[in-house]
Amino acid sequence: MNYFVRRQDNEYGRCDGMLHEIRERDTLYKVSRLYGVTLEELMEKNPTVDVYNLTIGDKLCIPVKHIPYIVQSGDTLDWLLEHFNLDYETFRNANPQMKPIMLTENDVVYIPETDG
Repeated sequence: MNYFVRRQDNEYGRCDGMLHEIRERDTLYKVSRLYGVTLEELMEKNPTVDVYNLTIGDKLCIPVKHIPYIVQSGDTLDWLLEHFNLDYETFRNANPQMKPIMLTENDVVYIPETDG
């Protein structure tokens, strides 16, 4: 289930990234790992959010370089490459954490944004 939203205006201001709504058991560290950004980048992008005291429903602006995608049951590498119009090298460079490439349901992979 993907619940990511691009470029949103919200009560915290304009978000030039992805908007993430805090869920039960989310921590700043967990969110940073999910999106592949540093804690410092999250805090810098969310100056009005009390990042040390997150509550369910808080929204964080995520400064991402790639769009996270949650692997669904039945997804294959070939399907992802075709669906997102990517070559293997581009996909691999966006997902260095995957050694070797193995897709498991609910894993997060990163899809590079393309021009156009």
